Amino acid sequence: MSYTVNQTPESVIVQYNAFFEESDPSHANMTRIQMDGKQKEFIFTYEVRELNIGQMSFITSAKQFLVLGLKHIFTGYDHILFVISLLIGAVTFRHILALITAFTIAHNTTLALATLDIVQLPVKLVESAIALSIIYVALKNIFQPESKHAPWIAFAFGFIHGFGFAGILAELNLGTAHLATSLLFFNVGIELGQILIVSLVFPTLMFITKRLSVKWFLPSISTAVLFFGCIWFFQRAF
Repeated sequence: MSYTVNQTPESVIVQYNAFFEESDPSHANMTRIQMDGKQKEFIFTYEVRELNIGQMSFITSAKQFLVLGLKHIFTGYDHILFVISLLIGAVTFRHILALITAFTIAHNTTLALATLDIVQLPVKLVESAIALSIIYVALKNIFQPESKHAPWIAFAFGFIHGFGFAGILAELNLGTAHLATSLLFFNVGIELGQILIVSLVFPTLMFITKRLSVKWFLPSISTAVLFFGCIWFFQRAF
């Protein structure tokens, strides 16, 4: 939409309600506003459907991309299952820290490279490889339950998962003006979500297996993860 005005208005209010009620509450619409030679980005969601252009700020944009990162990790069930599978093979907080740090460094690297359009891989290849990473870790948990996951495994698969994280930013087609800021806060949202998942899941796993002595619990989880990994692989690869 393009409008010509005689002078810059003090305030412009835009309301967006397409798709939310009748079609898809999870729909999001990326909006790029260009006015007076300046550009800003805004995301319309089910919860936020009104934009006052006169009140847009850096904090508003940063908050939106942080929330977008949080939503992406909590709705990225393949990423969640991969992290949970890594936790199953961990026994100490130090080991968890090593795994998550390795995974974070790797996926941050490829997230930045892919978003900046320096390195690109076919979506089908990336999504299939993410499913294979889940299958590998689940099989290791089932057949080698006493063997710890090495940080280099988390690091190697983190590169692949980073390309998956970059997919949503690529779809938004961000402008170069605020790309670095958007990428930073999107990534912060992902990391906060990941920390929350680890903080909730690991103590729960330890409590059930150590305190309640439920021996079949972890093998059952790994089997379920393997099942989902196989389904995703065949859906994405073929």
